[in-house]
Amino acid sequence: MSKLRNMRGIEIRKFRAVSSGLKTFDELFGKDGFSEWLESHRHLVQEHIYEPADFLWHEGDKETWGYGLNILISAIKDDVTQADVVPYEIIEFPGGMFLVATGDENNEDDLNDTVNEMMNWIKNSDVFEYGDFPKSGMCNMPNPGGAFDQALGVAQQQIYLPLKLRSNLRKSDK
Repeated sequence: MSKLRNMRGIEIRKFRAVSSGLKTFDELFGKDGFSEWLESHRHLVQEHIYEPADFLWHEGDKETWGYGLNILISAIKDDVTQADVVPYEIIEFPGGMFLVATGDENNEDDLNDTVNEMMNWIKNSDVFEYGDFPKSGMCNMPNPGGAFDQALGVAQQQIYLPLKLRSNLRKSDK
């Protein structure tokens, strides 16, 4: 299967990021949470021309999404040091290949349909299989509160599912 059906495949290179570490949603987005810290430290963030390189993923089963432990990262500038990000830490995001689609984060059915369509595409692909990192997939919200989302009445959430070449296609396996 090669047609992407309203999805796209992308490659993300390795990059340095500040990481929240494992946190609950309240610890990430509540008062005095990581997102508040991040907003007050935007001068450390590596801005991009059209959207930030902020990603969120969760650890654990799908049922724990939003209730279990989550990690939020944001790309940082090359000269940022560990001392600059205390009490958080710098990690190297490993990069990789991802299948990307967009759903409305305010509509659980839309998000589930989007992820299910993506998983079916991966399952039926002759070239790709589900990747190794992060196991749960990632989310990136490039327009939170933006004019586009407000005009449409949605909250766009880009969903990134990790891909890898099917093992029978990898040269290292031959």
